[in-house]
Amino acid sequence: MTAALWLLLLVPLVIGIVARRRLRRVYARYRRVPNRAGATGAQLARAMLDAHGLRRVGVETAPGVLTDHYDARAGVVRLSDAVAHERSVVSLAVAAHEAAHAYQDAEGSRAYRIRRSVGEPLARAAPWSGFFFIGGFFFGVPVLMYLSLAYVAGLVLFALATLPVELGASRRALGVLRRARLSDAAEQRDTRAVLTAAALTYFVGLLWQVGTFLALVFLAEAAHRMAGAPAG
Repeated sequence: MTAALWLLLLVPLVIGIVARRRLRRVYARYRRVPNRAGATGAQLARAMLDAHGLRRVGVETAPGVLTDHYDARAGVVRLSDAVAHERSVVSLAVAAHEAAHAYQDAEGSRAYRIRRSVGEPLARAAPWSGFFFIGGFFFGVPVLMYLSLAYVAGLVLFALATLPVELGASRRALGVLRRARLSDAAEQRDTRAVLTAAALTYFVGLLWQVGTFLALVFLAEAAHRMAGAPAG
C-alpha cells in the first residue's frame, strides 16, 4: 500500500519536473530567435483579436513568468512581461495561442464551455479544499473525506477537459499564423516546438491529478477498514 501511494505521487511529480524543465529550455532557446513578423507578443495578440472582430477583448501584461492566459470573465488576454514586449518566436507562439482561446470563447466552443462549466464550481470550492483535506484525512471525518474525494475528482475532470481546449488552441494558432502569412514553414516548426513543450505540461497535470485521486482513494479505503476493525 505504502509503495503504491509513493508511486502514485512521486512518478507524476518527477515527470512534471522534467516537463517543466524542458519547457523552460525550449522557451529560453526560442526567446533568442526573432519572429519573422518583427512584432511583440502584445502587437500580435492585438492584431489577431482585431482580425477576428474581437476588439472588445483587451490585451494586458501579467506579472511573472509563464503566467500567460486568457481571462474569459474579464475579456482580457494577459501576457507575461517577456511575451508581451519581446519580438521572439516564443512571443509569437504564446500570443497566438492565447488569442485562439479568445476565439474559442467567442465562437462558443463546446470543449471550452465544458471546461468552464467544470472549472467554475471548483474555483468556488477551492477556499474550502484545505478544510476538506485536513478534516477528512487528518481527523478522519468521513463526510469531509468524501468531499475531498469529490473535489479531487473534479480536478481530474478539469484536467481532462483542459486537454482538448489547449491542443485545439495550439492547432488554431498555427493555422491562423500560416493563413495570415505571419510565419513561414521554418518558423511554423519552431512555433510548434514551443507549443508542444507547453502542451506536455497539461498531460502531466492530468497524470498528477489522477495519481492524487487514486492515492486518496487508497487512503480513504484504509481509513474505512481501520474504522471497521474490532477494538482490542
